Amino acid sequence: MRNKQDKPIIALDKNSNNAFEFLVDDNNRYTYTSKELNFEIETTLDGFTVMTVNGITYPVEIISQHQNEYELLVNGVSYLFSIESPFSLQRKKLLLTLSSESSTIRLKAPMPGKILDVLVKTGDAVKVGDTLLILEAMKMQNAILASTKGIIKKVLVKKGDTTSKSDLLIELEKEV
Repeated sequence: MRNKQDKPIIALDKNSNNAFEFLVDDNNRYTYTSKELNFEIETTLDGFTVMTVNGITYPVEIISQHQNEYELLVNGVSYLFSIESPFSLQRKKLLLTLSSESSTIRLKAPMPGKILDVLVKTGDAVKVGDTLLILEAMKMQNAILASTKGIIKKVLVKKGDTTSKSDLLIELEKEV
């Protein structure tokens, strides 16, 4: 049963994207699926970190920690997760949805120049690192490469065109 003063925190498994919601009350008591957890982490006199949950002790090693993301080794098993609030989890899911919906990459000119050659046409399949076109700028030839695997949706320039910085060159539909 959730009380008004309980604060939800969510452990998001980075491998499976499963979310585990815990409630924390003002006395730092943890509840998971309506069951109170007697939870404690301590460092022993010999320098080891142990976690005790409901009377069972597990050796714990913090492998890495960056902002709200952690990798723990618990009893020899690695766990990669982030700690989220309900708001940050909702935002993360929204951003993931938006990024998966937008599968068109718009390649723009990195600098002003002249198109020396266009090596692809609409409908061509490309893979990461394929050269799409050659742009000459300041007497140097610059290969514009595919950043992802996909299909050329639209080629907006042709050999001999001059471009300004940020002009749209090619639209690429990335493969999912």
